[in-house]
Amino acid sequence: MGDNTRSVVASVARIYRFALLAASLPVVLAEYFRPETGAEYGVGLVDKVVLAARMARNNVKIQTGSTFLEHLVIATKVLTIPHEDDGSLVECGCYKGGSTANLSLVAGLCNRPLEVFDSFEGMPEPNENDREHVLVKSEQIHTYDEDAWGAPIEEVQENIARYGDVSVCTFHEGYFDRTMPEFEQPCVLLFLDVGLRESAETCLEHLWPLLRSGGYCFTHDVKHMEISTLFFDGDWWRETLDTEPPGLVGAGSGLGLHPEHNGFGSLLGYIVKNPESSVFEMVAEDGEGENCVEVVRKGND
Repeated sequence: MGDNTRSVVASVARIYRFALLAASLPVVLAEYFRPETGAEYGVGLVDKVVLAARMARNNVKIQTGSTFLEHLVIATKVLTIPHEDDGSLVECGCYKGGSTANLSLVAGLCNRPLEVFDSFEGMPEPNENDREHVLVKSEQIHTYDEDAWGAPIEEVQENIARYGDVSVCTFHEGYFDRTMPEFEQPCVLLFLDVGLRESAETCLEHLWPLLRSGGYCFTHDVKHMEISTLFFDGDWWRETLDTEPPGLVGAGSGLGLHPEHNGFGSLLGYIVKNPESSVFEMVAEDGEGENCVEVVRKGND
């Protein structure tokens, strides 16, 4: 295959993936655009369109490891948190501030502080278990070294001041094991984009007790088997936090947000702390009644 042919095939593939993404947006963002989402904060349709446009622009202007669509999914949950529930948003690992700028915009709309934890020097020295991570869904192995994903705090703050709302941000500079033990503020949402299992353990050890019941914990490392398994590790949760493991929505493959070569996926997943299961639908698994096609049709009626 010649260079021109390969270029044409690559262009067609990009257009195809973009078309799939565009076609999926009404489903992916259905909850975001519901009238009740954000109503308690006075956030209406125009505000949501402007927020989405600003997030998309910021994804182009600031180099980041996550996408504006993932940020919008997080923003959706922020907008559904009851107004009377006090607590901040917390970001762990911000790189150059792309996700921080976008999260600061929704934090500002909801009048909530955004607590930003990062060393601003890159990752700590990985232990032997964190040097390589297996991503089965992506058929990749990711490697990590000390100081990776680092950006100076001045660059981060400048990016947020230009493209976000820096007035809602408080920056906690230093490695997590040094800064988090001093943090005691209640939280309604956590966003972990930390790369290393050891770093994720530190974040959960100190922040999970501060997260309100019904609050959300997002992680941007769900395809990393080393990190996804942490949310199912009964020994770790019982020994460290004296509770049962919460599990993880999207473990191994991520929420189905982006077209990939083997289906839809992403690096984003989440859990709800102590969800109110009494409002869940009860489904009898007895093999009787509607089959899966009929259930899908009913859900779309």
